[in-house]
Amino acid sequence: MAILRKYMGEAVGWAGALFSLLAFSLNSLGLTHGQSVEYLGMNIVGCLFLIFYGLTKKAHASYVLNTIFLLVAVIALVRAYLLQV
Repeated sequence: MAILRKYMGEAVGWAGALFSLLAFSLNSLGLTHGQSVEYLGMNIVGCLFLIFYGLTKKAHASYVLNTIFLLVAVIALVRAYLLQV
């Protein structure tokens, strides 16, 4: 059971990295923009997964940084939503 938990934790970490990389890539290639719901949503999901991964690995710098990125993305999403309404 411990080995399954280890691999699930690693999978969550890799999924978080892929979400963040995908968001960055789509934005850099001009396929989305920095205030779009898709971009911010991918960043939020990626940050949540990477925060979980950082906490399980006791990687303090990683989860603190991703928590800050998460807060920025959530604020940007709220602002983008409020500007649309």
